[in-house]
Amino acid sequence: MKRFKRFWLCATAALAIGIAGCNLFNPTENADIADDDVDALTYEAYIHFRNAEYTIAREYFEKVLKADSTVSEAWYGLAKCVLNQQGLNVFEMLKYANSKDGQSAFLEMDDSTANHYKTAITAVLEVLDPFIERDSTGRTDGKVTFKTISASYTVLHLTKAAIMVRNNINDITGLFSFSDGAMDIDWSSLKDMGESSVEMFESMGDIGHAIKADPSIATEVLKSYVPEAALLSDSGLTVATEAMATYMITASEAVTSNEDAIIAYTSIGDMMDGDGDGCIDEEIADNFDNDGDGLVDEDMRQNQAMVPETNFLQHRFGQIASVKTAEGYETVDIDMNGKAADEGEFTFVIEGSNDRDAQNNHLFKAFAANFGFAESGNTLAENMNLAKKDRDVNNIKYDLAWRKANIGGCWANYDEEMFLKWFEGRD
Repeated sequence: MKRFKRFWLCATAALAIGIAGCNLFNPTENADIADDDVDALTYEAYIHFRNAEYTIAREYFEKVLKADSTVSEAWYGLAKCVLNQQGLNVFEMLKYANSKDGQSAFLEMDDSTANHYKTAITAVLEVLDPFIERDSTGRTDGKVTFKTISASYTVLHLTKAAIMVRNNINDITGLFSFSDGAMDIDWSSLKDMGESSVEMFESMGDIGHAIKADPSIATEVLKSYVPEAALLSDSGLTVATEAMATYMITASEAVTSNEDAIIAYTSIGDMMDGDGDGCIDEEIADNFDNDGDGLVDEDMRQNQAMVPETNFLQHRFGQIASVKTAEGYETVDIDMNGKAADEGEFTFVIEGSNDRDAQNNHLFKAFAANFGFAESGNTLAENMNLAKKDRDVNNIKYDLAWRKANIGGCWANYDEEMFLKWFEGRD
């Protein structure tokens, strides 16, 4: 850890100089003066800003945007006014990001300070988010762009994320894992965050967009918040971070469009049929349909079952090299065919991860071989949902015969005794 601490001090100094010199946290800017009213208002705003008269400067910037919402320097200036009004400071944020003896300083932050930081960051993001949306759709003058502020934006979101998770996991580093030259995200570490976990997913998606805007500076920010990232080479970390950004955005979009999707990411491996197809934790967290039911990551087994690809020059982030019998699954009959830890439950139909991508086939052999769904009336997903919600063994609405006929899948392997056991442990 001493190695990490020395690295952090050097990286933080370089990062802070870069951010203070050209990013959102820089307190001074020059504005070109023109004769039209918008330029005059912008000039007046920056005069007051340099005099630390942030309330007056903010009023001028708001007048500029009311007259012409394409003026990027006004969005930039407005965000900096709000940031200074809220008392946010990049050096303090990076100080808290420092891991001391393996533990984040965010854990030592008192509740009032944490609440202040979260409220203040939210206020700044309320200005930055609409600016970024405009910039990404070509509705600004382009003088200041998302890339200009991407490092600051990443710092804001990582600080917000660290504060949100400080009471649920040891620190934000618990979200990331590094081994054998690879980096991964453990979404299951967010399972106890309740309603705030949705906000956390949204924030991670925003971090993903910031990484894509400027990957090189984003990796330096990540190193400050997650010192173990230094285990990867600079080039390896950049490639891994860019790839991870896509995964973060995908997860965020999935949860934003359907909050029920958060269960698939955070409630991994309960050794029960979670989706009503009769199978037990048959999916893995790879963003693909592994059992052929048309759903993705809906009933996932533990992360420890996955062996990720580590060569990011030949594989995209998140590709799975293979799947193993993780601890706890040695005696689990996932497809309910009478054979626990059956090889087909852990073996892909197509061996190579790149080949699976090319052929868009990520099925496991056990399910590809015998999954034949018979739908009548409802869609398969609707029938599975009915089965999933039919939990009272004393008042069964959809018996085994109905499930075999209208869902199929692993239900085809059940007998009546196994069917009654399916209800154990359900509400």
